[in-house]
Amino acid sequence: MNRQIQLRLVSFLSVFVFGDIAGQEDMPAEPSAAVYSKSAAGRGKSFYLINCQQCHDADGRALANIDFIAADLTAPDTWYYGTTPLHIFRSIKFGAGLEMPPFKDSLDDETIWQIVAHVLNIGPAEFRPTKE
Repeated sequence: MNRQIQLRLVSFLSVFVFGDIAGQEDMPAEPSAAVYSKSAAGRGKSFYLINCQQCHDADGRALANIDFIAADLTAPDTWYYGTTPLHIFRSIKFGAGLEMPPFKDSLDDETIWQIVAHVLNIGPAEFRPTKE
């Protein structure tokens, strides 16, 4: 079985076993306006560097860590858990798969939205925040 099929199977089993509705009562219905803000992305970068770079690297490409697989945040077409701001928020807040830990107990929602803005900012141009 090739690696991509294995990862998709793990993703499916994670949702099946742990449920896709866990924590849904804490999920916002709409993304925060912060995800469209360049200044929020700038603030999010600081929180990203503190909380996320050890797995995803400072540039988001996740090439340095050989102990486990982290998502390349500059290539949303390779993400398994969705690419919308709400998907990214959910992945940060509640974790994603077996490797991505939840940050719901250590980061408030405003901080998570700022990290989402930064993640969007380091990806493809069409995803980047455009408002000041």
